[in-house]
Amino acid sequence: MNPDQRKNLETMVEALGKSMAQAWSYFYVLKGMHEGAKTSPSVTQAFPWFLEQVWRAMFDAFFAKVGTLVDGTSSTYSLPNLITLVRRYGDSELRKLIPEAEACMSDKTGPLEKIKNWRHSQVAHRTVRGEAHSFHTENKMGLVEIEGALRQLDEAINHLSWHVLSIHNDTNSAFEGLISEGKTLFAAVATGMDASK
Repeated sequence: MNPDQRKNLETMVEALGKSMAQAWSYFYVLKGMHEGAKTSPSVTQAFPWFLEQVWRAMFDAFFAKVGTLVDGTSSTYSLPNLITLVRRYGDSELRKLIPEAEACMSDKTGPLEKIKNWRHSQVAHRTVRGEAHSFHTENKMGLVEIEGALRQLDEAINHLSWHVLSIHNDTNSAFEGLISEGKTLFAAVATGMDASK
C-alpha cells in the first residue's frame, strides 16, 4: 500500500474512532439515567415527561451515530467503507481479514440490525413501517443487547484497523464514568426534593 492509501485508511479509522466514542458516550448516558432511575425512582415520578424526552433524545442521537457507522453510502466514514478500502488497497493477506468484519454487518437477526432498523425507520426517515406496532415488537431492545451490538461493531472496526494499520482505538472506557455520574445526579435531585418538603 502506498503512503496516500495508508493516509486514507488512517483518516477513515480516526473518524470511525471518534464516531464510536460518541456512540459509547450516548450509551453510557442512557445507562446512567437507567441506573439513576432505578436507585432514585422518586425523581422519575416527579419529572416523568421531562426525563422521557431526554431519554428519547439520547436514543435518537445514539441511533443516528451508530447508523452513520454502518451506512454504506460511499462518502461516509463507516465500517462498510473501511472494508471497501481494505479490499481496494490491501494485499491478499489483508483481504483475508474482511470476512470477519463483514460478519458483523451481515447478521439480519441480531441487535445491530435492529439498531439499523430504528435509525432508518424512526430517527432518519420516520416511516410508516416504523410507526407500526409490529415494528416496535420486532425491534425491541434492552441496554444489554444494545451494548452487545456496540461491542460487536467496535471489535469489527478494531479488527481491521489493528491488522492493517496497527491502530487500536479504546473508544469506550473513558465514558464509563457517565454511569456513576447519572446515578449521582438522580440521587442529588432526590435529596434536594426531600429537603424541600
